[in-house]
Amino acid sequence: MPAMYASESRCYRIVSLVLLCTFMLAACEGEQPARDAGEAAPPQETADTSAPTSTARPTSPAVGDANATQSPVQFGDRQLDHPDDLQILMLSYRLEGRTPPIDEWASAQYRVKYADEFKRPSLLKEEQERLQGIYDGTAEVGRLRLNVNAQFGEYDAGRGGYYLDAFMPGSAFSFDAQPSPELQRQRITLQVDNPEELNFWPLDATRAQDVLTRNSGLRSVVLDSRFLITGVSRRSEGLVIKGRLLGYTIGSDHYNRPATFGEVNFDGQGER
Repeated sequence: MPAMYASESRCYRIVSLVLLCTFMLAACEGEQPARDAGEAAPPQETADTSAPTSTARPTSPAVGDANATQSPVQFGDRQLDHPDDLQILMLSYRLEGRTPPIDEWASAQYRVKYADEFKRPSLLKEEQERLQGIYDGTAEVGRLRLNVNAQFGEYDAGRGGYYLDAFMPGSAFSFDAQPSPELQRQRITLQVDNPEELNFWPLDATRAQDVLTRNSGLRSVVLDSRFLITGVSRRSEGLVIKGRLLGYTIGSDHYNRPATFGEVNFDGQGER
């Protein structure tokens, strides 16, 4: 009898162990989907880090203010005509929402720096007023007007017009400004962001021949170009102003005889 009891006890333990193992196996199979979801987490983390739109949106007033200072989304309606390098530099400061160090630039001018102590204060004031006037002249500017030199090739009879070698895809114009002689030059780039073709000048054959005749057989022209400022960003090489080309007037000034040959316009959507 004790042997039977021992055998029954062993059987009972074996059955219990089998049931326990079965229960644990079922529990592990039930947890398997959660483990798979954990393994799929890296794509979710990648998606989060590669979605700047979700992180760039202001989540607090402080973040919103910082973004607005770095890159204003609205620009003025005034047009700055044929600006020089210093005017473009001043405009870049304004577009970024920064104040240029006018006092530092003024005091670094040679005529101020090397003036005697009697003349220096008045000369410093003159330079400060000159630089401040240039900066004030960029207020509410949202458009630019620049002259761009170009050449046109031989007449394309199949399409009906001339091709210009300006405003090719990815066209950019650089300005190198040195606000005072001893300071490092600062580069500002105007990047044309139109997506469509910009360098075709449609003309019928008669008008095309007339253009060539009036231009003394020369193929060099000047494009009086108009841009709408659309954005601003800072890169390693300097500030980049993005602009949409609104149109240009084609002319020349050969032999001091100004002439206008035509105009190419683009609307706000870039359609001719």
